[in-house]
Amino acid sequence: MISQQLFNNPIRLKRCTGLTVDQFNLLVSLLKPLWEEAEIKRLSQGNRLRAIGAGHPYGLKTLKEKLFCLLLWYKLYPDFWFLGMIVNLDASNVCRLVSRLKPLLEEAADPNLSLSLKTKLNKIKIKLPSLKGRKKISSWDDLKRQFPKVAEILIDATEQQRKRPKKRTQKKYYSGKKKRHTLKTQLIINPQGQILAVSKTYPGSIHDYEIFRKNKTAKKIPKNTKTYLDRGYQGINKDFPDLMALTPIKKNRWKRQLTLSEKIYNTKLAKKRVVVEHIISRLKKYQILAGIFRNRVDNYNQDFRNIAALINFRLAYTT
Repeated sequence: MISQQLFNNPIRLKRCTGLTVDQFNLLVSLLKPLWEEAEIKRLSQGNRLRAIGAGHPYGLKTLKEKLFCLLLWYKLYPDFWFLGMIVNLDASNVCRLVSRLKPLLEEAADPNLSLSLKTKLNKIKIKLPSLKGRKKISSWDDLKRQFPKVAEILIDATEQQRKRPKKRTQKKYYSGKKKRHTLKTQLIINPQGQILAVSKTYPGSIHDYEIFRKNKTAKKIPKNTKTYLDRGYQGINKDFPDLMALTPIKKNRWKRQLTLSEKIYNTKLAKKRVVVEHIISRLKKYQILAGIFRNRVDNYNQDFRNIAALINFRLAYTT
């Protein structure tokens, strides 16, 4: 089988899944209890007469092969009929396998992704007394010095083209910026490149700042956390005065030229913000988020969150 040949070739495995051999094997071990629990729950529903384990077996016998099938679909985004040729399965069986694995991948790769920023900060505070060899943290400056991950965050939205929708919803999804029908998702990351939160998915006609409002992002950001944003979030300091938001200084009809100090400020801000652009680039290395999204829009956010969890998993377990 082609997949078995790839397991023995670390370079090709990484090209097809985005993971090294060690990362792939670790993810299989984390996914195994979740898969077994989900299968028992699925097979226990209804008026099933056969015992669990009886019946027609999966074409892909091991969980290793099943996970490879899902990651290959995310990385290369082939049609199901073509993916079925690679793993020696029918297209309908591949579709069913992918739909069963998708809800489990985020929890296996990064179970903390679904937690709010404040919850993550509280978890850190709870763990502090039990950490040996650390000084007691009594102020925000102490927390910032020992835990820089929660001291600064970066926010940006990314959009992806979708298939042309039905006529009655075309205007809703049409992006004036991209000149096509798109889906938008907001990301919150820290300077180390860890994705802290992923928003709901919104139609492309909605502005980035409007997504910030609709998602109530300001309430999720811990107090005294510096927040770096791009030019699309102008006016955020006026609307949210308690938020430490930093945005570039723009030229306008009254201000034709920026001063030298303003240009230096924008340059420093851009150097901080470039991390979020790199993370978006990593996400789009998975072709399911790079080209035209061909599947159901209702499933898009789960796929996006799974890829974000994989990015965090790779960051956490890079040797």
